[in-house]
Amino acid sequence: MSLQYSLVKYYILLFLVLSLTYVNAQKKDSSKLLHIRPYITPSTLIGGGLFLNFTSHPKLNKTYLQQQILTKYPDINTNLDDFLPFVPIGQMYLGNALGLNSKNGFVNKSKYLFFSQLFTSIITHTLKRTTQIMRPDGTPHAFPSGHTSFAFSSASTLFYEYKSNHPIYASSGFIFATGTGALRVLNNRHWVSDVLVGAGIGILVTHLVYHFEPLKNWNPLKRKKTKARLVD
Repeated sequence: MSLQYSLVKYYILLFLVLSLTYVNAQKKDSSKLLHIRPYITPSTLIGGGLFLNFTSHPKLNKTYLQQQILTKYPDINTNLDDFLPFVPIGQMYLGNALGLNSKNGFVNKSKYLFFSQLFTSIITHTLKRTTQIMRPDGTPHAFPSGHTSFAFSSASTLFYEYKSNHPIYASSGFIFATGTGALRVLNNRHWVSDVLVGAGIGILVTHLVYHFEPLKNWNPLKRKKTKARLVD
């Protein structure tokens, strides 16, 4: 087995293992105010990405890893990574149509999806313009990967909505998120470090949104219904 194949295999395996670890940690979550387990996976992803991005080790730095990966898979050129991040969002809304019970109704799940994506996007794009790291293909704004942070935020939202009643369905979004990150590297649009940090940001921000539940009691649809009844 070649070194290049091993690197790609272990890179994808790392995503899957950490995603499963995150799922397992959430299942065992307690009711305490501050939990440690939900932060292990995003911290590991972000820490690993930062290490790869800044290390000077000859066989661990991002440039060497990129060369090894693209040597094994030089002809991959697809725009599938532009669409995969949206699959978990579709799953989130499709779940109720399939008769699956979610944690929140349409308004709250949409609200938390919006906040998760908003805060994830702000953090991601602020870092992109602050760090000014070049992509492997020579274009700007590499770090971290916006596609990957978006995808993992989407997958995490799906997970929180269905984890209690349908854990397998809830966890399936991480497959598409992992595929997004892998394709960003294989398409030579991002370094491995970019997608690791992007994944960590997406997971962490979404966890915090569901932990604090901003504007939990705000539901404009209920107000409209109440006004309509008063008019009648």
